[in-house]
Amino acid sequence: MAFKGSLSGARRLAVCAVFAFSATVTNSAAFAADAQYVSQKGTWIMNKAETKIPSGSFTPFDTPSVVSTDDGTTLKLVQYIMTATGLEPGPSFDGSYDGKPVAFGKEATRSFLHVSPNSFRTDLKTNDGTSSTEIVTFAANNSKMRAEGRFTDAKGKIYDYVEVWDKLQ
Repeated sequence: MAFKGSLSGARRLAVCAVFAFSATVTNSAAFAADAQYVSQKGTWIMNKAETKIPSGSFTPFDTPSVVSTDDGTTLKLVQYIMTATGLEPGPSFDGSYDGKPVAFGKEATRSFLHVSPNSFRTDLKTNDGTSSTEIVTFAANNSKMRAEGRFTDAKGKIYDYVEVWDKLQ
């Protein structure tokens, strides 16, 4: 960038620094606006045919998961459970994609963190010592979520698994 006039070297350097800083801030804001995350919002049900859970590891939720809010920063979801009286709301998450654990029901915590625009990581830890970590990736048309996970039981035995969830609405 060439300057005309009588700017001293120090002033020229200061002006260049201001322009460089402004360009960086503008580009960072544009990047942040372009980095849209795929939303989980909707009702999801496990695809039993595509889900692969090792026997002896854990029993997955076989009930709907309803995500009422997902704006890329804030996430609210309810995992429904089957009771003697029918389908009822179960553990819920009301937090952010910041990787910080939040109560998930009375006996667990769960956290979420974006990995890329179309994937996130979720960690679940229970009071009885079990835990799981998943990387969840959305299909191109947002009709499926594929969770590749690792479950650790209370004795420390590790199981790798895959859960596939279909979007109902």
